[in-house]
Amino acid sequence: MMRAWTLAAVAALLQAEPPVVRVASEGWGDAGTADIEQVLRSAARSLAELVPDRTFPTLEVSRSTTSPITHFKRGPNGEIRVKLNVEGRRWAQFAFQFGHEMGHIVCGFEDYPNPNAWFEETVCEVASLVVLGRMAESWKDRPPYPNWKGYAASLRKYRDDRMAGAALPKGTSLADWFREREASLRGDAVQRDLNLKMAAALLPLFEEAPEHWAAMVSLNAVRGDASRSFARYLSDWSRSAPAKHREFIGKIADRFGIALDR
Repeated sequence: MMRAWTLAAVAALLQAEPPVVRVASEGWGDAGTADIEQVLRSAARSLAELVPDRTFPTLEVSRSTTSPITHFKRGPNGEIRVKLNVEGRRWAQFAFQFGHEMGHIVCGFEDYPNPNAWFEETVCEVASLVVLGRMAESWKDRPPYPNWKGYAASLRKYRDDRMAGAALPKGTSLADWFREREASLRGDAVQRDLNLKMAAALLPLFEEAPEHWAAMVSLNAVRGDASRSFARYLSDWSRSAPAKHREFIGKIADRFGIALDR
């Protein structure tokens, strides 16, 4: 069951300004720039609404021919530059990729030696699933254009297809599964199959208490070095986050079998 939000939280959500999204005019095949902007604004809003106190700079989106990426180096006026690898009117794929990159932006992505970067990648996979789910619901009644209501089902199917097969083996805890793969993840943060399995295991926590997306803003508040353990990383995050989010962070730690330093 979804936890009830306070009236103050709902009011803040309604007042939140969605991020400004600007899309480059070339490289998208037969997809029009105006339509892409509508999809990406909807995706950005879906996550930004969950962190109403977070302000976002302009997001400039262009085409990548390799992997999607959010650049550490900003534009001349502070713009965050995002590249997506999608061509044509594949709106669900646009939403999925942009939802992931929005996750990095919410997490305050930083360029520093971080052997625990796999966790941020995993949270960004959670963000993609959340964005697709929220868009699928909102587009049933409030799509960008009236004739786009039918795309709500496509968004839902894309999410369901991502989730299919992402469950951990029956009877295996996330802690046990993670313990066998931690060394590999510390060496290579972007292992999409592994990131997705962990995201699927963590998704219920975020769905039950979406107000704690605001905790992610503090994820990179403390910069560590290449030797920082995952336990230390989570403990640094917990101490940096507002007190109201620490129980939630503790629940994440519990899923991984980690005891936080208090």
